[in-house]
Amino acid sequence: MGRGASGIKDAGRLVYTLTPMSEEEARQFSIEQADRRFYVRLDSAKVNILPPARAAAWFKLVSIPIGNSTADYPAGDHVQTVEPWTPPDAWAVPVVTLNAILTDIEAGLPNGQRYSNAPNAGPRAAWPVIQKHVPTHSEAMCRQIIHAWLGNRVLYAEPYEDPVHRKSQQGLRLDPAKRPS
Repeated sequence: MGRGASGIKDAGRLVYTLTPMSEEEARQFSIEQADRRFYVRLDSAKVNILPPARAAAWFKLVSIPIGNSTADYPAGDHVQTVEPWTPPDAWAVPVVTLNAILTDIEAGLPNGQRYSNAPNAGPRAAWPVIQKHVPTHSEAMCRQIIHAWLGNRVLYAEPYEDPVHRKSQQGLRLDPAKRPS
C-alpha cells in the first residue's frame, strides 16, 4: 500500500493496491485466522479510470520448490509466488438442496416457532438451517443467502403468534411461487 502525498498516486496512470485478507473476510470465506495472511486482494486504487470492480481479484501465496535439493540439502529451496484464488461461492449449491432448505424454513421449528433473520434470533435463527444442509458454508455465507432471499422476496417476514413466548413475533415465510427451479 502506498502512503504519503497524493502526488505519488496522481503521477500514475494505473494504480493498484494489494490488501491482506481481513479477519471478517476470513470468517466469511471459512479461512482459518492463522492462514488468512496467505491471501491478498487486488483492487484498482484509481476509481476515476474505471468503475469499481464488482468483485475483487484474489490471490493466494504459495511455496514452489525450485528443485535444487542435494544429498546434503534434501529439502532444497522454495520460492514464494501467488496464484489466482476464487472465494467460495455461496450459491454453488444444487437447486434440490436450496429447495430442501426453503422447505425446512417454511416448516418452522418443531415447537411451532418460526425462523427469523434477526441477528439476535438465537434458536430461531434461519442461517443454521442452511448450514445443516451445506456444512461447508460459513455463517456469513449462510446469512448472505438468507439476505438475498429476503431481498427478492423468496422469503418474507410476517407476524405470527409465538406459542412459546405467547406473543406476536416476526417469522419467516416462503413464497412458493418464487422457489428456485
